[in-house]
Amino acid sequence: MEFLVHNISHSDLIVELSWVRDDPSASAGEHVPLSLLGRPKFSLFQQTGHAILEALAAADARGARLSSACEDGGPAPVGFQLSASPIAVSSLHDFQIRGGSETFELIARHWKRVAITAVYFPLVALLLPKWRHVLREFKSERSRQLLYLISGAGIPRNEAHAVHGNSTESTARLLALFVQLNYPQMDVIQVHSGSNIFRFDDNVQFMTRELRPRLEAHREALVDRFGDAWKAHFHVTIAYTDGPPARLSALNASLRMYRPSYLHLWQLKTFWHERRLSMGDVDFHSFENIEASPCVAASDADALTQALVHEMRVFRDQFLRAEGDGEVGAFWLRKSRKPVLAVLLVEKQDACGATRLVVHRGMNCEVSMPTGSLCAERNAIGSALASDPTLKRRAMKMIGVLSLNLGATPAAAAVATATSVATTTTTTSKTTAAETAASREPLASPHAMFAGIPRVGALELSTTTETTVVTAATTAAAVAGVNSDDSVDGEDGGSDGATTAVASAVASGLAHAATTAATQTAQEAAAAAAAPSSPKRRRLHTQNANYQSPRKPKRPRTFSVDDTAVETALALADNGRDRNPLAPCGACKEWLVKIAEANPAFRVVTFENSRCRSVYVSQIM
Repeated sequence: MEFLVHNISHSDLIVELSWVRDDPSASAGEHVPLSLLGRPKFSLFQQTGHAILEALAAADARGARLSSACEDGGPAPVGFQLSASPIAVSSLHDFQIRGGSETFELIARHWKRVAITAVYFPLVALLLPKWRHVLREFKSERSRQLLYLISGAGIPRNEAHAVHGNSTESTARLLALFVQLNYPQMDVIQVHSGSNIFRFDDNVQFMTRELRPRLEAHREALVDRFGDAWKAHFHVTIAYTDGPPARLSALNASLRMYRPSYLHLWQLKTFWHERRLSMGDVDFHSFENIEASPCVAASDADALTQALVHEMRVFRDQFLRAEGDGEVGAFWLRKSRKPVLAVLLVEKQDACGATRLVVHRGMNCEVSMPTGSLCAERNAIGSALASDPTLKRRAMKMIGVLSLNLGATPAAAAVATATSVATTTTTTSKTTAAETAASREPLASPHAMFAGIPRVGALELSTTTETTVVTAATTAAAVAGVNSDDSVDGEDGGSDGATTAVASAVASGLAHAATTAATQTAQEAAAAAAAPSSPKRRRLHTQNANYQSPRKPKRPRTFSVDDTAVETALALADNGRDRNPLAPCGACKEWLVKIAEANPAFRVVTFENSRCRSVYVSQIM
């Protein structure tokens, strides 16, 4: 399900005011316009909306649809034409006229009879095409689309004015008709809050009692259908357009739990000034960007963050190498099979005054499910304290959290092992080594990273010894060229026959059983040594999902509960899905909050995906 929540304001409705003449062919006079854009004044908004609704009910609303040229595409629906049944206007003073006081004085002298001949919805006319474009980007155009239109009224300052004269409820009904005729695939839900939209506490009550329960009902339906995978089928987008600050703040706060995306219409009056639509006026922002912690490249981060990323990559590679050798999948993570790695950076001063960074690692484990699991973050913090009982919270600088996926089947592991034996038998090519280095993409030396950090005495970094063990993960990464997202043909330069032979071995091994792969090890090794060099080849994609990067912006993919079978949706939701960025759980968050109370600069680093190329850096306090 895809939800778009739009708060209706007085910027949502613009009317066309026209000079009604007995003889349309008569001369209009020099510089006298025949029509102008206008907006009902504050306390006449509801009255004008009702009049337009009655005019559309008397005419054929479907035939009265209006379109406008759009800079970034073809014509887009923008409103209704009312020339067949114009609405008489008693006074021009009831409207704010486009053009200022001079234009108003000019038309007041010449226009004897005035009527509303068209109505435009400039904000929704931009929001809906942009929203559909975003859904196509995320492959969610077949999801069920629900548009929530929120209307309300404010208490006027002039006590003589009607209390509900400024209400946007009639505008919501007009917009619902507009969407029904132009976007029939969308379901429209109107929610009216009554008066007092200018008061924050009244808006909070409305969101809590009226709006949020409706969304929660949809959420519960998804929970009943998809279980704990409901989040992959539920996505909220908030339209940031216009309206009272109290209304927009309460709306954002009430829906924050759903981590909504945002459509920000930063230029509200393009249509008002130029009578045209521009998709460039609408920006899409993910929740992470709005939260002021956008994703940044690891190479652009500060030196301390780069050091943590370097240590996390080393930890990740060592974990993937040793994955099939122990009991991680069989015992330690037998329930969830979802490993989480944590790296904690601690800055310590020794007796000589030298500042050094100490790295502590942690990993989640599930020894006994009735007693609960041990999270990676708490494991790393406990290990740091156990290694140094004098540890202070101020010494903890940052912690990184990375989610991985365990390997697939034992057969695939056997094939990969056979391939690794074949690789070690031959001489490693220069191209293979280069691709391996590129796929891991290590950052600069930690010692070089900290060259510009203020420090007391000499700065020392703890070093982690990496053993060069050729395993399924490293061999597959080297052969497949995981640094490239696409399979491309290119010249290999100085590559020899070993790489091509290993690639063939992997391809053939994946197609046979594990026993067949084991018996063919010697033949594959011999073929690898004797194979001729090939100038061109097509790189194979690695089977290790931990080194793959999504092409689309990071956001949960949604599915329509009407169009997608439960079994298919659950399979897609849990088929090697990258769970990064992975925020700390509730228990770990409490631990981190206690650390941040004494160390407000303490930061949490999460990753865009398991390739560890881009990071999110956030502070607890």
